[in-house]
Amino acid sequence: MFKMLSNEDIEKSLNQTTRQYLVGQLKLPQILNHIDDPNIEIGITDYDEYFMEQPHWHKVAYEYQYVLSGETKYLDITNGEEHCYKQGDFFRIEPHTTYAQKSIAGTRIMFIKTPPGNDKVSEEADEKTRAWITKWE
Repeated sequence: MFKMLSNEDIEKSLNQTTRQYLVGQLKLPQILNHIDDPNIEIGITDYDEYFMEQPHWHKVAYEYQYVLSGETKYLDITNGEEHCYKQGDFFRIEPHTTYAQKSIAGTRIMFIKTPPGNDKVSEEADEKTRAWITKWE
């Protein structure tokens, strides 16, 4: 059996949201009629303008990300290391890695999360992290 989501439907959904799940057994309503799968979550983030993600970490999930366009930076809050990824880069973030993220306008990233489920733990940004998030260098 084959299941498909059309480019037209994906693009329509991304015109209404910055994060669209394509695959997963999702609890929150989605704009797009996603492909149901209890084993994995796959989606796209799409930032038309500069975007900052609240610092967080995942209890058990590994995040795999492929930068389709633009540029994104991550700050490993535990050790202070900055990681920069551009179009064509593929990377993994391991569980228990506390990070902040910022992306320039025009950044689009495909992400894969396994195991699936909402295991995100939000963190408050300290002064140093807030300063890092608010400017692009």
